[in-house]
Amino acid sequence: MSYNSSMYYEAENYPSPGLPVEDPCLSFWLQRTRYSTLLGHRTTEHLPDTVEVAIIGSGLSGAATAYYLFNGPNPPKSVVMLEARDVCEGATGRNGGHCRPDVFQGYSNYKQVFGKEQALKIIQQEMDTLNLTIDLIEKEGIDCDLWKGNSLDIALDEPCAEKRRKSYHEFVADGGKVEGIVKLITDSSEAKRVSRMYNAILTAIFPAASLWPYKLVAHLLQLCIEKFGLNLQTFTPVTSVKADNSKWILETPRGNVAAEKIVYATNAYTATLLPEFLGCIVPGQGQCAAIVPTNAYSGKRMLANTASYSWGEGNYDYLVQRPQDGIIILGGGKHNVDSEKIRDLTDDTTKQPEITQYLKKAMETHFEGWGKERPGEGYLYDWTGIMAYTRESVPFVGKLEGKPNAYINAGHCGHGMARITSCSKGIASLISGGSWEDTKLPECFQPTTGRLKKE
Repeated sequence: MSYNSSMYYEAENYPSPGLPVEDPCLSFWLQRTRYSTLLGHRTTEHLPDTVEVAIIGSGLSGAATAYYLFNGPNPPKSVVMLEARDVCEGATGRNGGHCRPDVFQGYSNYKQVFGKEQALKIIQQEMDTLNLTIDLIEKEGIDCDLWKGNSLDIALDEPCAEKRRKSYHEFVADGGKVEGIVKLITDSSEAKRVSRMYNAILTAIFPAASLWPYKLVAHLLQLCIEKFGLNLQTFTPVTSVKADNSKWILETPRGNVAAEKIVYATNAYTATLLPEFLGCIVPGQGQCAAIVPTNAYSGKRMLANTASYSWGEGNYDYLVQRPQDGIIILGGGKHNVDSEKIRDLTDDTTKQPEITQYLKKAMETHFEGWGKERPGEGYLYDWTGIMAYTRESVPFVGKLEGKPNAYINAGHCGHGMARITSCSKGIASLISGGSWEDTKLPECFQPTTGRLKKE
């Protein structure tokens, strides 16, 4: 896989993640959308006393769930969205803007954990999400710098290359779809040429997209507010949720809201409100940088594809070069710090200096002909975000057992852009009375008692 959750499960004791910290750093995306009229938005001065649906979280999970609820059958009469900080200021507003499906890479691991049928469904769900996300953006005419093309998955050493070969051939043997989707380049000289990376041994090419995540979410929220009456309340953290007869009481510093149905789009912070998820959804800090390319990677010489490259035991980076301005968004560098340093960390006000130094030199280190950086080229800025990891590297999506009319869409393992849209559509279908079969999501995503007990 292009991400690794295992390092987050080395300890047995898991602290509560608490609430999102105040005054987080600004990402590249957040810095450049300070004009947004949704900043500090509160649709009404006071919180509504009662609503049909309450959504906790205003990232892509919350926004897409609201959108599909309002546009689906039996749309709710009232929806409130409660956000602890500002709009889309969590993981979605801090990610790499990379909608990149796992097209075979994690298949062997998924099969080992869940079996062949579920593993195939997990891979298909990510391709479905890519297509659904593109369709949504084009249908609604969302100006979010959508780019459609291909991505590279590059192995920089032989052990990583062998893992890719194994997963690819096992996926094909089990009936996985690769024709017209995946091109596997096993010749190292060709892999180097295509990727422009010094140490490339193997690469796969497959469909992907990039976009401006904040702009996507802001458009969906604005649409839901103006067209359907979504009540968005920023800087309104939910501190506890209690059952009261047939209602859920959401407690906040600004008062309480009674909801018939509730959606936890809380990702890394889920266990604060649902302590049964302690150790099942574990926070971890990630880091990302914006880089101005040198002449060798500008204009007609820009990178043709997005990419993720891996080496060693779980080391990987990913990058997107934005066609609109040439800026490279580069994420990764976790191998430069002890995993214990960033595991359980929910502070996105600070960053790891060791990772910053790595990100400053990563292009020069890995890419051929990067060249000397002139003043104004190279590292521009880096930031942190808090991701949510699960033991099995798949999210928790569906109805919460033993909690009537309560749903979860969280634990996206730093891979949410490739999963969230279809998960949100599935949650909306369940809330509207649909069956699990209607969602077309893998059954292993469900938040069963067995998963929570780690059976």
